[in-house]
Amino acid sequence: MEPISCPCCKQPVAAPSLEIVVDRYDVTPLQARILGAVWRGKGMPVQTERIFDAMYVDDADGGPSPTRMYAAFKVALCHLRTRLDGSGIGIENVGYRQGYRLVMAGEITPARRA
Repeated sequence: MEPISCPCCKQPVAAPSLEIVVDRYDVTPLQARILGAVWRGKGMPVQTERIFDAMYVDDADGGPSPTRMYAAFKVALCHLRTRLDGSGIGIENVGYRQGYRLVMAGEITPARRA
């Protein structure tokens, strides 16, 4: 895991902000919404429906059908996890229908990424 630097002053950051992580790892807007929803949970489980709300906050209709919404979420989450791989920041599935949570360095376990 390489240290994350502030984009302004280039100094190492001990506890990066969401904006620094999004900038540093070139996270797409949809992935940033997912990461933001989980980030606001501060390590506590965030229900999938709340993540969906964050994903489609700008859509007046609330987004596509639940089936398509879930499929888009899973694809974006997979790509986001790939981008964050090695960063010490991850998103973990808490359990069946219990949502997802933010995990920081030292907490990520490969078996819980499902």
